[in-house]
Amino acid sequence: MDRKKALRDPALWILAGTNIYLIWYYFQRPEVFTTLVWLYWWQSVLLGVFNILDMLTIRKAAPLAKGTSDMFALKGPAAAFFLFHYGLFHLVYGIFLRTMKVSGPFEWDLFKPFFIAFLFGQIISFVQHKIQQRKEPADLGRMFSIPYVRIIPMHLTILIPNFLPFTNLGVFVVLKSFADVLMYMITSKTNKKSVEMDKAALISGENL
Repeated sequence: MDRKKALRDPALWILAGTNIYLIWYYFQRPEVFTTLVWLYWWQSVLLGVFNILDMLTIRKAAPLAKGTSDMFALKGPAAAFFLFHYGLFHLVYGIFLRTMKVSGPFEWDLFKPFFIAFLFGQIISFVQHKIQQRKEPADLGRMFSIPYVRIIPMHLTILIPNFLPFTNLGVFVVLKSFADVLMYMITSKTNKKSVEMDKAALISGENL
């Protein structure tokens, strides 16, 4: 994603603005860390839900890259496998969070507005993907992996405090936010490049 396009991306601004405000809020009230952990978990779930919808609503799948499973030739099987894989990951991760020692009660009044903000950002991203896919084929294999590229760095920063004798959790809230925004920009750029490569491959095939 180039700088000019990034500045015009409302989903990026919502993501960055929400994370920045949560950083500020955490430093005002450190006891909200419990709520933030579950908010980030649900943000990750939303990303998966919209990725499934994105898979199921593509108009045309791109030709399979060499070595890619035939499963990614059809949107139905690809979305079903992603649902199982991503859902199992979050089920196990959610169980781990339930057993994780975090401080402070869960605050619904904090959770609700930011959940809605993340939801709104995902809706905008979904619409952007649909506009992009009107004329271009979608790579189902890449769509399967992109959510993991985004969430793994983000969640690692949440889990690290459990394995280190570290008390300043604010550092990890900052790292999570940085990873979240950075990986969004990287994956958006990757999606754009993949579409251009798929288009070039189709044009080459037509000219043979």
